[in-house]
Amino acid sequence: MPAMVQFVCFFLLPLCLCIFASMTDWNVLVKNKNFIGLGNFVELFGDSKFWIAARNTIYMLLPIPFYMVFGLLFALACHKEIKGNKVFRILYYLPYVSSIVALVLLWKWLFNSEFGLVNQALGLLGIEGPNWLGDPVWTKRMIVIMIAWKMIGITSIYFLAALKNVPSTYYEAATIDGAGAFMRFFKITMPMITPITFYLFCINIIGSLQTFIEVDLFTTDGGRNYGVATVIYYIWQKAFNYSQMGYACAAAVVFGLMILLVTLLQFKLSNKWVYEGD
Repeated sequence: MPAMVQFVCFFLLPLCLCIFASMTDWNVLVKNKNFIGLGNFVELFGDSKFWIAARNTIYMLLPIPFYMVFGLLFALACHKEIKGNKVFRILYYLPYVSSIVALVLLWKWLFNSEFGLVNQALGLLGIEGPNWLGDPVWTKRMIVIMIAWKMIGITSIYFLAALKNVPSTYYEAATIDGAGAFMRFFKITMPMITPITFYLFCINIIGSLQTFIEVDLFTTDGGRNYGVATVIYYIWQKAFNYSQMGYACAAAVVFGLMILLVTLLQFKLSNKWVYEGD
């Protein structure tokens, strides 16, 4: 019963209200809400800013392969019982648990085009540093780098837990049969950790598609020509800056369906590569 109450109150009911509101001209500054059918959706698909935000949202998926690979490499390094590995785990996990606002302020200082350490370091190499915070292209790249840096720690923790659950008897048998380190990794380790790899792909894709805080803190009004804004930023702006709550709900419904389709596709393809055990 508690789980059912939670599901109804915090998922099903808000979802139904959002779908209903998406078919109205609900404005938070006006009491009356008029039913307009699919009018919000027609306007949404004709808004160029929405499609720019959608492209930027897809761009935010770029760091996922990077921090998945490096997270696995870090997990493999920490899986070895060597002196100091616990301290190392804490150090690369810190960015994930740190305040995102503090991290953004730090990165704004590092990537400042005038006095930032990154451009100063590039200048020592004879490279003219770009305008990280003023050029939407470079701002998106900076956000991608930051997300990858922040997510390596938590990803490696998941992979480390998966590696510890691989039975050592498999490695012993493979070693007796003459399998080398690379063979053991690709024939035993990789297949055995595919369930957690699949889980990480799912939650990381969903999380990256919902990128918002970095865009809001790094830019003003989504950057020049809306070049950094994501769909979540677009929805927030319509709802709380322009008070177009019904229109924002329509965008949220469309975006939710997009995420649902991506997730279902991942589950469909998972049967071909995820190890499900004996």
